[in-house]
Amino acid sequence: MTLLCARLSRWALWEDTNGRASLTLHTSENTSAVSQPSVQNDLARSIKPGWRRRLDLFGRAAAETLTQMLTPVDNPHIVFCSRHGNINRTVKLLHQVATNEALSPADFSMSVHNAFVGIASINWSITQSHTAIAAGNDSLIAGLTETVCQMMATQSPVILCYVDLPLPDVYTDTVAEPQTAIAFAMRLEPDGDTTPDIPATGKALAFSSCGSDRAQTIAASSYDQVKNLTAFFESPSAPPLTLGSTTTAWTVSRHD
Repeated sequence: MTLLCARLSRWALWEDTNGRASLTLHTSENTSAVSQPSVQNDLARSIKPGWRRRLDLFGRAAAETLTQMLTPVDNPHIVFCSRHGNINRTVKLLHQVATNEALSPADFSMSVHNAFVGIASINWSITQSHTAIAAGNDSLIAGLTETVCQMMATQSPVILCYVDLPLPDVYTDTVAEPQTAIAFAMRLEPDGDTTPDIPATGKALAFSSCGSDRAQTIAASSYDQVKNLTAFFESPSAPPLTLGSTTTAWTVSRHD
């Protein structure tokens, strides 16, 4: 078993169920969650207008959670993950191909899996590396694994950003999963001394890896995993939480 320690300094969750959206934010300064209505036109105000116009709900929801993770003097690594990516743009492009229509250059460029995180890096002048991950139903666990490992390797802050929207109607009869738009971000920092301008803050967590057999018995959808993880973060007395994929599992516990 591998035990890795980190500090969770802040996290944010945006979700939209049946047109009712909310944004919940936790920071080391604010120990209680704050929920507020959040619609597409109000999202991603921190993105410069020229870039913001290129973002649809997928990018704006991701930007809204990611911006909550940044500090005034910051240059973090970013791990971006999504199971389907910006599937609505992709389906639109496929329809244009099938009907011999001209492809939209904007939709083509923004359909690339790491398009959003590239824009985020430019907007906030982030020069550290960013990683884009798509691993099917294991996307969140793969992203969490990369985040923890990068944080340990670089001994610097790493932000995990996960986003997925409901699939277009064409997939309704083929995929059964929660039809909820969700964007989630969390910031992990080394558990110990860091650079003077970015001191370690937040709750101390321990991440322990589990074997593949244990992982397969607890695998769940990324949506359920996000909800379980944020519920764990919100409850000071919550027992350790195990999140699993088809090959990997992490048990998250408090390490105060």
